[in-house]
Amino acid sequence: MNSILIKNGLVIHADRQEKEDILIRGKTIVAVGNDLVSNHDALTIDATDKLVFPGVIDPHTHMGIPIKSGSSADTFASGSRSALHGGVTTILDFTVLEKGQTLVESFATRKQLAADSLCDVGLHINITRFEPEILAEIPHLISLGFNSFKVFTTYKEVGMMLNYSQIESVAQVIGDHGGVLMVHSEDDGVISKASETYNDRLKTNPKYHALSRPGEAELVAIEQLGEISERTRCTIYIVHLNTAAGLAKAGEYPLLKVETCPHYLLLSKEAYTREDGRMFVASPPLRSEADQKALWLGLQDGSIHTVGSDHCPFCLADKKEDIPFQDIPNGLGGVETLFPTLLAQFIERGIDLSLLVRLTSSNAAQIFGLDLFKGTISLGADADLLIVDPTAVSKEWDSELDTILDWNAYSGLPVIFPETVIKSGSIVVSKGALQHPAPGKLLRALSTPQK
Repeated sequence: MNSILIKNGLVIHADRQEKEDILIRGKTIVAVGNDLVSNHDALTIDATDKLVFPGVIDPHTHMGIPIKSGSSADTFASGSRSALHGGVTTILDFTVLEKGQTLVESFATRKQLAADSLCDVGLHINITRFEPEILAEIPHLISLGFNSFKVFTTYKEVGMMLNYSQIESVAQVIGDHGGVLMVHSEDDGVISKASETYNDRLKTNPKYHALSRPGEAELVAIEQLGEISERTRCTIYIVHLNTAAGLAKAGEYPLLKVETCPHYLLLSKEAYTREDGRMFVASPPLRSEADQKALWLGLQDGSIHTVGSDHCPFCLADKKEDIPFQDIPNGLGGVETLFPTLLAQFIERGIDLSLLVRLTSSNAAQIFGLDLFKGTISLGADADLLIVDPTAVSKEWDSELDTILDWNAYSGLPVIFPETVIKSGSIVVSKGALQHPAPGKLLRALSTPQK
């Protein structure tokens, strides 16, 4: 059984920072403390002057999903490879419910694709149709350890939307059985009204994407969902929140959990004025600098619980120029840059690094019932760890990415990549270079999600 002893690192826990040693045996952390020694032939890593973080959990990725006339560019194999390079050891992706499929069938299809992942993988269950048979499947899936489900308050035109009454019915079943309901929270009525001006499909500038999906859509949806959470007692997880008004409204409802994304923290709608502005088209759109500031405050006051990448990447050729803005595929890549960009920002802004652990690992583990073995550096947890040199800040790093993509939304921003990544007790990144990781495992919830 392989052993690794990490010595003298500053271990960043969710609630404290301590200089500690960590002993790994096999795939598990077997000791955390001072002056540890191994009775085995352990590989010793000297982490003096380094930071040690738990492996990152990205709660929101979309590997190879259908979008408009194509699909997102990364497969589970390529996207998870990039993820590991950036310190993400666990991804939570989504099923795709095809016409005529049951939820269980959609899960089986996606599970097969996810077997190519080099990260450990959890699967959220998309519910994009409302039928009694669909509702009846939810308790069974929760009993198997797949306890998170996602619905949409928009995308009516492609048959993905549930109305609020249907969402409440879904929430009631999920809440009664201890699951989590995730919601894409943009009100379809607000979007439809704002889009009327552009129905001639003559606009090609990406700025119209943002104008057609105003921030009011998020506010209206969150108020409806907050009321649903109160009536059903269901934990509702708001994905990719990005407006100050939406964040303030979400704070009124204790059963709402809030996720935001790096692109809403680090980019603004000004990106749509760039020559490559079409590449920044995602839903919800990029917002104002005032919204950005509100999100940063929300991170620090605890009103935002997680940061997920919403990784849905495209290459330059995938987002063609001079086409109606409605035809530009929606999505940005970000699983590889999630942690490196945030870490650099936290250090530059002097923000507590334990908060970064909560936002990028421990909170997601708790919300989705993985906290018995993920998101923590503690006895018995999975040996998923990052070793970081906090002085290794770079602004010229595009060539260092381990990706199939030819475009990077965060080019020029400071980053700090982990120098060593350990997943399941094996070194998968050494001195910034990916080694030969074994496939990840499929995750099941083992604890009741936190209310």
